Amino acid sequence: MLNKLLPVTLLAIAVLTGRQDLFAAGLPDFTATYSVERGVLTIGSARLALTREPGGGYHYESHSWPTRLASLFNKVKLHETSSGRITVDGLRPEQYHYLRTGGSRERVAHLTFDWQAGMVVNNVAGSRWKMVVPAGTHDKLSTQLGMMSALALGETDFSFDVADGGTLKQFRYRVLGRKVLELPAGTFRTVKITMSSGKGRHKTLAWCAPDLNYLPVKIVRQEQGEAAYSSYLESFS
Repeated sequence: MLNKLLPVTLLAIAVLTGRQDLFAAGLPDFTATYSVERGVLTIGSARLALTREPGGGYHYESHSWPTRLASLFNKVKLHETSSGRITVDGLRPEQYHYLRTGGSRERVAHLTFDWQAGMVVNNVAGSRWKMVVPAGTHDKLSTQLGMMSALALGETDFSFDVADGGTLKQFRYRVLGRKVLELPAGTFRTVKITMSSGKGRHKTLAWCAPDLNYLPVKIVRQEQGEAAYSSYLESFS
């Protein structure tokens, strides 16, 4: 169950190459927590945290876990981290780590970016291989920081490359409109966007708040034939 919750909360944000000026100047450290629902049931929580480090580094972290009731049926917990540097060419990830525990399909994956060689080294389930990637490629978690920059610059239709699962994928984002939302964390003016990646069989929508540097405050992921997963911002600092 929670292996589907992270995409709801975490695939909501993307990085654009060449938007470094805005990212460096305008995006502060933050912590955000979300409640995750499926249908009318609250089934989990998620937490995002960005830390800017001295000398141009960054560390971004995501953690999701089931509620006590939901853990009776599914104990899966997910933890992701992305770390790297903020350069004149944009956000540049160096290390990405993924950990899924508590279920029958436990998984560990680690990506190391070698920018001089233009490659990513993948270590997944005991296997190691390399993949050629173009400049500006991001890991799945570092992409979450960039849509905020793109929207702040007035972008309405954009895409970028992501190293994910041993392949290079293209994520596309389009602005659909604006709406005021009342949420557990407060009332927010939002920009509504749609997100897609390849030939996925799901539809993802996000509502991003300009007053929170375009952080998504609501995300809905609908898969064919299944109840929708929804995430709502509960707190932000």
